Amino acid sequence: MKKLIALFLLLFTLSFVQFQEVSAAFRLYETTKETTFVEGVRHTKIVGSIDMDGLVTNQVINYIGANVKSFSDLNVIVSDNFQDHSWRMSGLPVIIDRVHARYDHFRVIGGVNGDFYDINDTGQPLSLHVRDFEVIQRGYGTNRNAVGFKDNGDVVHGIPTFDGYELLVYNDEGQLKKRIPVNRINQVPQNENEIAVFFNNSLVALPELYNKVVLDGIETKINKNLSGYFGKGTLVETTTDVVEIGSTQFVIVGNNFNNDQLISENDYAVVQLGLGGAWDDVRYAVGSDAQPLVIDGKANLTLNAGASWDFPAPRTAIGIKTDGTIFFVVVDGRNKPDGMDGVKLRELGEIMAHFGADRAYNLDGGGSSTMALKDIESGEYVILNTPSDLRIRSVANGVFFVKGELAEIPAPIPAWPDTREQLLSPSNPFVDSQGVLHFGSVEGSISYSVVINGKETVVADNQLSLQLPIGSHEISVRAKGGALYKSSEYTQEIVYNVYPQDIYKFLELLKGFAAQNVTP
Repeated sequence: MKKLIALFLLLFTLSFVQFQEVSAAFRLYETTKETTFVEGVRHTKIVGSIDMDGLVTNQVINYIGANVKSFSDLNVIVSDNFQDHSWRMSGLPVIIDRVHARYDHFRVIGGVNGDFYDINDTGQPLSLHVRDFEVIQRGYGTNRNAVGFKDNGDVVHGIPTFDGYELLVYNDEGQLKKRIPVNRINQVPQNENEIAVFFNNSLVALPELYNKVVLDGIETKINKNLSGYFGKGTLVETTTDVVEIGSTQFVIVGNNFNNDQLISENDYAVVQLGLGGAWDDVRYAVGSDAQPLVIDGKANLTLNAGASWDFPAPRTAIGIKTDGTIFFVVVDGRNKPDGMDGVKLRELGEIMAHFGADRAYNLDGGGSSTMALKDIESGEYVILNTPSDLRIRSVANGVFFVKGELAEIPAPIPAWPDTREQLLSPSNPFVDSQGVLHFGSVEGSISYSVVINGKETVVADNQLSLQLPIGSHEISVRAKGGALYKSSEYTQEIVYNVYPQDIYKFLELLKGFAAQNVTP
């Protein structure tokens, strides 16, 4: 009888618990498994246990993933909530808000915390951090991995390749005017052909006679150990006089540099450590731990370093599948009473291999591990895991699935000096009675820039249906020339007034009355 009861219990247990094997030494038991989809992103939550070399631990695992190659309006980005001229730590929901403030065309679906960071001081990430092609942080040392995301959905991973510091000059349309190597940072040029860039932490006097191009920083970043610099700014002046670098400024120094007005009043310039090789066209990138979790679809069982690598802890990881799927995993930990034991890094590698990763990397874990997902009904963001600090920890950055097309990269100017013919401005802009803006087409234009109250909308044709609130609106238009032509000047502003419907009807009535009483 006891044997029959034991057999019944065994059969009942096997029917309730799903058994999955990833390798001979690892097993994952799923007590419960729930899967939902949010705007193309899959969320799976597993409550169960793992068996690693005979050691059984209880685990709660959350997964979100999507194949971004299948949808042009589904992308992966890396973001932060840094201050303009310093670093800053923020909780994942705050970073999500910053994504929305930074990009009108993106809405976050979900994401996780990102790189390890200087938690006790500056909050800067320890490895590569690229935001919209801008290398904000190069990272410390030369052995830390990163994961980079390209516009076509490809993912590059491993140790980044750098090509040295570079100066990128863009016009007001975001067209690259010229890329120039930067020979020195905070050091005097060694000959008349070199250019150097000085930041406000420089202890070296700026050389006399050389041109000094002073830029007001839109954003500047300096590594804590002074191994990396980033500057983005607009022109203040070009001078040979003595210059004192302001707290948010940087200065480009070179013999006769900018005599050709390469950097002009409406331009902006970027100084950064340029990426090279397979990393050259990476748009976003996040740093990771020193050793991969998964290599060629198998857990890296030779892994022997990393953040508390041989101790169970909450973990965050990123995985890439061979079909282009990108996914994030958070394993809860430090909460045994609720079945959240946490995992060692080799165990995390097995879990990532279980989910189909061809390659996977460890992100910051412990109390930093956080996964957020948009709630379809409320539109709010729900924290899916149980943070071990019992609160959302402030972190350096995050990696997110976003809904929305990537902003198009403007065609660069073919050569400098710019000898292209400039287009004529669109003629006769006006708004008709139906609220549609019209203007004359311009031969050679690739599109038109319509600026309404200082905000740009790009349209393919020479008209735009306006959906504007009640009030007065200033509108100007320019023809965009792409690579072949210089864009036109903006037209003179026209003022378009939107009235409440009853006032509008009254004005139309007055117009009709006036027309009927015109003296012949």
